[in-house]
Amino acid sequence: MTEKSRGTDVTDAKRAYRTVTEQVFPNELMIYFRKEGNLRYGENPNQGAAIYTFNNSPLAALTQVHMVKSGKGGLSATNLMDVTRALDILKYFDAPSVAVMKHAVPSGFATQHDGTSLDQLYILARDADARSAFGSIVVLNRPLDKATAEVLTSTFVEGVAAPEFEAGALAILDSKKDLRAIMYSNIDKLPKFVGDNAQGIYDIKVLPTGRVIVQSPYLTSIRGPSDLIFDAMVKKDDQLYFVERDPTENELRDMLTAWYVLLGVRSNGIVFVKDGVTVAVGSGQQERVGAVEQAILKAYQKAMDREGLRYDPLTFTSTLPLSTPPLGGAVMASDAFFPFRDSIDLAARVGVTAIIQPGGSARDYEVIQAVNEHKMSMALTLERCFGHF
Repeated sequence: MTEKSRGTDVTDAKRAYRTVTEQVFPNELMIYFRKEGNLRYGENPNQGAAIYTFNNSPLAALTQVHMVKSGKGGLSATNLMDVTRALDILKYFDAPSVAVMKHAVPSGFATQHDGTSLDQLYILARDADARSAFGSIVVLNRPLDKATAEVLTSTFVEGVAAPEFEAGALAILDSKKDLRAIMYSNIDKLPKFVGDNAQGIYDIKVLPTGRVIVQSPYLTSIRGPSDLIFDAMVKKDDQLYFVERDPTENELRDMLTAWYVLLGVRSNGIVFVKDGVTVAVGSGQQERVGAVEQAILKAYQKAMDREGLRYDPLTFTSTLPLSTPPLGGAVMASDAFFPFRDSIDLAARVGVTAIIQPGGSARDYEVIQAVNEHKMSMALTLERCFGHF
């Protein structure tokens, strides 16, 4: 492609991975913690655990997380991680939304499109991966109502977290003696965008060698559509390559949903979204195309589960076809650039029509070629969102 009819030049985006972030950290860092309470146990029953807050943290004072129904002895470390990781996703959504969490990663997520009720949103998020939702923690950004409580108690969940519990909802939850109910507050106070006040907030990773990594918290620069690049253009060997098609309104909405959900997924991470609901999540893979393959297989497996089709669990082949291809018209989000075009070709084969990703690969031109060949749209964020937790 040599004629430039459009294009925002992102040829130098890859330089971001060769630069040093200029932030000053002191030679000594004194951080104090105040004990908030004991946990049932840590990540495993043989690990004792307690929860602490940063001493004098205004954010900790605002964002209370406490049990209103203790279930079988209170929260474990994993339960608490599920709740707080979900809040870190839900903070981006003003519309009613539900995150179903398993091992600190969303197995399913749904945000309201066209007035969907809260109980139906939960069903959509649950059934995005019903098998993983067994024993999950369900987190909502709206008060839990009786209708949703009834649906929640129809299957096994470890707990539910919400900003409030409407009259009668807790009584319904009481029918499940082991189920825990957690109330949280002021999710809107959590920093989320670049420029938000994150003073005194650290992302601390403890290493097994007696050291810790202290980094600033991840904040995205993507506040809305105007922060995305839809006409990315790169130069290669005196030629220009640029994305030809803009996203539709639905694709754009799903792009933003997929990006914000992706912020809560382990790297390498891939998220497929359609109509505000995750179709599949590929999480924690060592290769990018492997995360894509994992998510595609899960999308088909979960679709067959929803339709009640019998299939071979090793080959995912079924004697009956799916009524609707699960990824037709879906958006694919990636937490880092695509090093090759193989992921785009795979996504196109299963019906994906739009992609959102950081960009910055040495082969961005190949990725753009693939996007155009498949008549897809693609948005670049120009920021990576790796998460290792």
